[in-house]
Amino acid sequence: MKTGKELGTIKMMNGNEAVARGAFEAGVKVAAGYPGTPSTEVMDYTNLRYKDIYCEWSNNEKVAVEVATGASFAGYRSLALMKTVGLHVAADALGGAAGSQINGGLVLVVSDDVGRIAGDDYNDCRHYGNMFNIPVLEPSDSQEAKDLMVEAFEISEKYSTPVILKTSSVICKTTSKVIIDENYKYEAKFRDKYPISFSKVIMTTIMTKAKGSEHPKLTKCFNDFVANMAQLAEDSNSAHYNRLELNSKKIGIITAGTPYYYAKEVLPEASFLKLGVINPLPKKMIQQLAAHVEKLYVIEEGHDVLEKNIKDLGISVIGKELFPKFPDMMRFTPDVIAERLVPDAEVRKPRTDVPFRLPIACAGCSHNFISSILKKHKIKAAADVTCGLIGCFPHMESYQLQKCMGSSIALTHGYNIAKNYSENFVAMIGDGGFWATGVNGLMNLVFNNSQSTVIIVDNSCLAMTGGQNVASSEFGFNYKPENRLDIAKVCEGIGIKDIVTVDAYEYETLEKSILNAVNAKTNSVVIVKKPCVTQFKLPKSEPFHIEQDACVKCRKCINVGCLAIESKKNNDGEFEIVINQDLCTGCGLCSTVCHKDAIKN
Repeated sequence: MKTGKELGTIKMMNGNEAVARGAFEAGVKVAAGYPGTPSTEVMDYTNLRYKDIYCEWSNNEKVAVEVATGASFAGYRSLALMKTVGLHVAADALGGAAGSQINGGLVLVVSDDVGRIAGDDYNDCRHYGNMFNIPVLEPSDSQEAKDLMVEAFEISEKYSTPVILKTSSVICKTTSKVIIDENYKYEAKFRDKYPISFSKVIMTTIMTKAKGSEHPKLTKCFNDFVANMAQLAEDSNSAHYNRLELNSKKIGIITAGTPYYYAKEVLPEASFLKLGVINPLPKKMIQQLAAHVEKLYVIEEGHDVLEKNIKDLGISVIGKELFPKFPDMMRFTPDVIAERLVPDAEVRKPRTDVPFRLPIACAGCSHNFISSILKKHKIKAAADVTCGLIGCFPHMESYQLQKCMGSSIALTHGYNIAKNYSENFVAMIGDGGFWATGVNGLMNLVFNNSQSTVIIVDNSCLAMTGGQNVASSEFGFNYKPENRLDIAKVCEGIGIKDIVTVDAYEYETLEKSILNAVNAKTNSVVIVKKPCVTQFKLPKSEPFHIEQDACVKCRKCINVGCLAIESKKNNDGEFEIVINQDLCTGCGLCSTVCHKDAIKN
């Protein structure tokens, strides 16, 4: 619908679409990232709709930030995309860029997975704003996601700093109105200001007045990032992205992101400071609001970052004492705010009739085969953050150790050397985790003469995050067959002595290969190859079924962890175990655990 030349066209966009549109309007030339819910689709939309922007899924988040930083130094605006746990991986690269001279704007789009019960740890990327002394912007809806994306690049260049644009699960996935100019012509923005750009080691050396730091060869590299942030904090008091709404003198609320709309719905007469830039804070605006109201509250998702920063300014504010943090409260809703700030508000009564369900693997997933063999032979193992992570849950209990993505190989090496290789502890890792950081663990394993076994699951994609390409995939934004990396050849080049590749569905061969590798007196790798059943839509074989007369309901097939195996009531009201014919891929794993030969195809 046209709303006039001065406004443009109203489009319905989710936050990820809007961020991609903002990158286009900001004149971004390079976008690099690593996939992870809820932010993955930013890259997908950018690559699909804005072909002038170079897009890549990098091997990991640290690499993505370094790619974007290099493009920034070349003079072009660039972005790096990840979720908050990915920023932990990229923290070293961000720390090197923070405080340095910036040519083209450098923006990190980072998504917090706030409130998702089956999500990641309760992380909050705003801490990195404090730690690295860089700006953090947070939109409240899709329109702001687009607008603040453009603003982030302006701030980056004006104040010579990387900028974090923080989004959340709700912003990323929720659709709202965005006004765009459909006649907008893309132009890659270029800014070549600094001939050199070094990490802030030089800057801090000068700031601490180390002897000799006044040398011209040092001072020409200097970037006063502390002064830049102080200036941004001052400028934020009059910037359009921070909005002061002085209404009732009874209650004042400082907030950002989606909680602004929740609080506004519940307390329309309250006074608000709606923040678009949450680091640094506009001290004068906060003081003005504090002087205007009787009580001042801060409503923020995640940790008590705003609350602490406001109190550090010497301003009293009520936050987590009224709105407790994880695990007492995971996400704001209008009801949560009303219960605490509106007299006689109706108290929510959570439903108690919703059953709890653990995650379960797709029918035919190759990870289930590995989990089954490890459990059958009582082989202890470390899992990675891949689809194989599901094997850690109580309904499967296939692994004893699991930490961050790419870590299982190094974890296994550490365990084995501590135990003097007495238990043949094994590492399982997916191809995504292997290329992300696991390959470093494998190099370390070889270099330090570890006699450990690694099982690499080659699904030909990043299966857990939606099937994006990895270095060994036969597709991708920039795919060329001659540049595809081969897992076996890389393992051989690193120095692995014993390498075997086997099809996941060849159960007996897979079982024998794993046992041989575990018992080998050398380092070994078993590559379990089977394309992801969801991403590649593998052809189905004849589905299996359970002959009820032979089934003794031992539930061993249930513990395989296959989505197609169900426990249901029959016509007589009794529970029986059945195989969903629509879901079964015919892989046959369930038949290998049935000791009564009740599962057939």
